[in-house]
Amino acid sequence: GKQKKLTEIINQQHENVKYLPGIRLPSNIVAMPDLATAAQGATLLVFVLPHQFLPKLLPIIRQHAHPSCRGVSLIKGLDYDEDKKV
Repeated sequence: GKQKKLTEIINQQHENVKYLPGIRLPSNIVAMPDLATAAQGATLLVFVLPHQFLPKLLPIIRQHAHPSCRGVSLIKGLDYDEDKKV
């Protein structure tokens, strides 16, 4: 049969079988496979991803999140560009 996407498994079984196997997630957690949809109108975002993905994702978040949206970073590691000083 067709293999289910991780987001489907999380939403149906309330478990992230890939990254948190055996840990039941609250039923009010919803896995959203599309970042633009997930960020639409958001006023608070919690980032838990490798830092190298941020440059690609931030323009999408900026376009869809509420203008006063705040972010909480749980990211470990920093990427510093000496030329750009960022």
